[in-house]
Amino acid sequence: MSTNELNIFLNSFDRPSHFSDVAWQHVIQQARKVWEAYLRGEDWNEMLDITCRESYLMLISTEGKLIIQDESLLHYVKNENVKSWRIHLEEVAFRAIRDKRYDRAEAFFTKALKVDSKHAMNYYRRAILRMKALRHKGALDDLTMAISLNESVSAFYIKRSQIYRLLDMDYKAMSDLNKAIKVDPRNTEAFEVRSKFRLSLGDRAGAGMDMLKADEFRKIGLSGSSELYEAKAA
Repeated sequence: MSTNELNIFLNSFDRPSHFSDVAWQHVIQQARKVWEAYLRGEDWNEMLDITCRESYLMLISTEGKLIIQDESLLHYVKNENVKSWRIHLEEVAFRAIRDKRYDRAEAFFTKALKVDSKHAMNYYRRAILRMKALRHKGALDDLTMAISLNESVSAFYIKRSQIYRLLDMDYKAMSDLNKAIKVDPRNTEAFEVRSKFRLSLGDRAGAGMDMLKADEFRKIGLSGSSELYEAKAA
């Protein structure tokens, strides 16, 4: 590949909208240095900064092969492939939910978790489906895993509190509702659920205070639904 051909190749990529001109020039210059070393038959021993899909594609030859084997680059490729396949499986599950084919949806969320076992939202989604099927033990395990992976999602605690109530573990249910509110102090649903729970326990004063909070937040447009199946909740 001549210098002119290399310039044409590198300039054929479009700059991502979130990249500044300076950041984009860094991507191009890095690829140029790697290509120049490759064309000279030299090994590349410096670290690569793979910051976007284009910075990876610039290092693929016309034959479709990577011109360099670098740990950071290979890590990027693996992550992109995992993410792409996980999203595909999630989309199949979402379609199954729309068609009310809940067993199929659960099966595909399970497949998605086999591809990416660290994706907390898919444990949560599968838990909702297991609750619909009255498989509360499996749902509880999934929600506990989701929380262990991401402790900052109030919906996880709200949903788990519902299972604890079904299992007559009221103290754990209340603990989870308190955690949900601590994580998101303006979550309308968390206050509504805790209000009803307190009322069932005979705590009318506490129930009233929680319902007032829920009404206050609802008036300014806040909600906090815990039924987060859709892709935007990923």
